[in-house]
Amino acid sequence: MSTRGHSFYFFLTPAEQVAVLESFEAHHNRSYYCTGTSTVPNVPAISSLVAESLRHLAIGDWIHSPDYLLTHPDEGIVVREISLRKGGYAYPVDQLLNPELARFKPSGQFGEAVLVAGFVTTFSRVSYSGLLFRALVKLIKQRSRRIGMFWVGPEAEEKLRLGWRLVTNASSPREYDLALE
Repeated sequence: MSTRGHSFYFFLTPAEQVAVLESFEAHHNRSYYCTGTSTVPNVPAISSLVAESLRHLAIGDWIHSPDYLLTHPDEGIVVREISLRKGGYAYPVDQLLNPELARFKPSGQFGEAVLVAGFVTTFSRVSYSGLLFRALVKLIKQRSRRIGMFWVGPEAEEKLRLGWRLVTNASSPREYDLALE
């Protein structure tokens, strides 16, 4: 396993993202696991993100928007158990005990004219999850072009030209927004 990660950053409109995910899911056997803290140790796998609510984000910050671990359906994930002071347990779902898994954070629309960036990252390019990382990146690249450090879909680029903000955090000053070169 490499200690250096591989990351890929993008902006896709909801429609562009659905098209990418439909193609990805049609050709690759995979499961998604929503990251965060669960109240139960057996976190269910999600078979498709196309059906998930990827169109609008409740928070305009990519740090706090939903993300998912990617793996083969037969592999599953390792969930940590944390004892709480008030009693009981919490079960974080993250890459700490799953470093070989890829992580996918969808891009999404926030409010009326803000598009929040997404990313795909992995620490292992040789695992099955690494194969999923490469496949997802390839599909996004085929449907976008690079602007700065981000890959931007044609519809997302058109929205940028129309004055939409393409951001990692909608609360940040506009000078941090993606700008056309």
